[in-house]
Amino acid sequence: MTSTTFPRRLMEILETEDSTIINWDENGRSFQVLDSERFSKDVLPKYFRHRKLTSFQRQLNLYGFQRVHVGPLGG
Repeated sequence: MTSTTFPRRLMEILETEDSTIINWDENGRSFQVLDSERFSKDVLPKYFRHRKLTSFQRQLNLYGFQRVHVGPLGG
């Protein structure tokens, strides 16, 4: 796997998958997984060799992504 494989797959997921599962937020600077169960079961196996949301999150962390908290304490 090359170092750019994960970001390319992430963009493909965001461009092609059902927006009720994963989509860009309103400002287009971040994305959100809206249905983690369907994301793990239906989306992850199409792009990766696993179904684990934690593995996906670990990859996001390796590429410098940060969790944005929504609400009065978050962005």
